[in-house]
Amino acid sequence: MKRLNYIILFLLIAGVFANVSAQTVYMVCTWDTSSIFKGKDGREKFERRFYVSNTVSISKEDFLKADSEGGRLEGVCAAYLTNTVEKAAIERGENLEGGKLKVIRSIELSGEDVGSRNMYKFATKEDVEKKRDADIKEMQDANRFIMNFDWDITGKNEAADYAVEKKRPLPTPAPVKKP
Repeated sequence: MKRLNYIILFLLIAGVFANVSAQTVYMVCTWDTSSIFKGKDGREKFERRFYVSNTVSISKEDFLKADSEGGRLEGVCAAYLTNTVEKAAIERGENLEGGKLKVIRSIELSGEDVGSRNMYKFATKEDVEKKRDADIKEMQDANRFIMNFDWDITGKNEAADYAVEKKRPLPTPAPVKKP
């Protein structure tokens, strides 16, 4: 009987922890864009870039609140990029062009149980990072410069992240050596 109580207690605790971890939303923001700037030789240079954020995590409730307001999470990431990466690039004399912004997230509607507490399906942090890694590989194969940036979904570190971006040097491609 005592062993059965321990098993039941273990299952209850495991269920609580599984439920808590399943309620965390993991996200990565990516931006495929291009840059035009003056090189050291004074000539105009063109680069294709793929900006990739760190993996951020928030609670399901905070995610749903942020994702339901205005421009959704894509808008939150776009605003962060504008206020950090793009602002610093403009100050360096670069012109970053539109591009394609994407937020990889670990939450989606399950398609079942709509209106119930089980209406969402959650992926793991590892699943999100696998998708990020696949996108990075695809962009590397397309000869993009991979540029990491910090994304603080709360916006509290925006000034610090902007300061880091201001120090970023222009990534000039190395000349191709002919055999």
